[in-house]
Amino acid sequence: MNDTFNFIQGMVDMTIFPARALGASLVFWSLLLGHVCHAQTAPSVAKEPQALAALPSEPGNDLLKRFGFMPSECPGFTQVAANYQSRFSAPMRAWADQHTAKLNAKKVVYPFSGADIVTVASVFPAANHLILVADQWPEYASNKPVAAGQAAKECETMMYFARYGYFRTNDLEGKNSIKPRFIKLLTYNVALSDAKIRSIDYLTLGEGGVAAVHTKLDGIQPDGLRFLVNTASGRELKIDYVRMDLSNNGLSIGKKYHAFMLAQMDDAVMIKSASHLLQKPYFSTLASVVADKTKSVVQDETGLDIEPLRKVFDVKSYGKFHAPHPLWRDSASGQRLIKYLSEQSGIESLPFTIGYEKKSGSVLLVGARKVTP
Repeated sequence: MNDTFNFIQGMVDMTIFPARALGASLVFWSLLLGHVCHAQTAPSVAKEPQALAALPSEPGNDLLKRFGFMPSECPGFTQVAANYQSRFSAPMRAWADQHTAKLNAKKVVYPFSGADIVTVASVFPAANHLILVADQWPEYASNKPVAAGQAAKECETMMYFARYGYFRTNDLEGKNSIKPRFIKLLTYNVALSDAKIRSIDYLTLGEGGVAAVHTKLDGIQPDGLRFLVNTASGRELKIDYVRMDLSNNGLSIGKKYHAFMLAQMDDAVMIKSASHLLQKPYFSTLASVVADKTKSVVQDETGLDIEPLRKVFDVKSYGKFHAPHPLWRDSASGQRLIKYLSEQSGIESLPFTIGYEKKSGSVLLVGARKVTP
């Protein structure tokens, strides 16, 4: 999670922690990096929003041949995937039919997604375009040999996700171990959602934030990948993964990433397990884009602070939340959310767990933009 690294470094550089307390602070940050789960990304540049330019892809193309999911790579994955479907996906979809379906979202942007395709696909089962944004490189150079133990690490990483519903940053970054190929984790996640990949192509972002699709590298510097898949029901689904830094540095006005995010944030946004970063001043640009542009937001406690969220969205709450994950126990935003929820009557239950594992349970806030008089 490179944004988290940048954030931490910025905190140190700005001397938020005095030098005499730095030793103790390093212990905290080391715990943070061991538990934070999602990767992050960041967009930039601003002009008028434009649609993605879709070009045809080649069935059975090179990326799919090299990185497509093979069950033999991960013995036991089929059973673990079936358990995941039962524990997570099935109740998410049943809940979504009653609640998020009302949002009528066709395109969903998922900042800080990591390789988590299956959660957003389950919470928005009627969407036909998912855009994951994170700060992980998906290994565009397809001819790099597989390192010893890498396939086993990828299997282990996905097995953990399938059991708990989130990634650990140390696993994604290969801390104290082998680094898994991120593109493989993406293809694993498609398999976990019980969908079939038709093609994988490269994405580049132009200066106006418009994405173009390429079937071959041919001298380009990709910004991401596009997956065309068929869901278990046979429905066609487009999934984009865009690599960027979602902090204010990465989303500077005038950069292509800012323009891209402005263009794509015109429908729904999902935020989960995002390290509470949107509540920090270093991610205020992204928070403003979400608050200003999106029609609807589905988030856990790590998304927008409840005050700006309720200011522009009609919010419905599901589940329970009595305290944040221990890493953020002193979060002022978390305390505001606890107070807000304590004042709400008739909070509906949430029939599944989502986000960080914690004793206080899971909460989802569903916000639909208020209608201006």
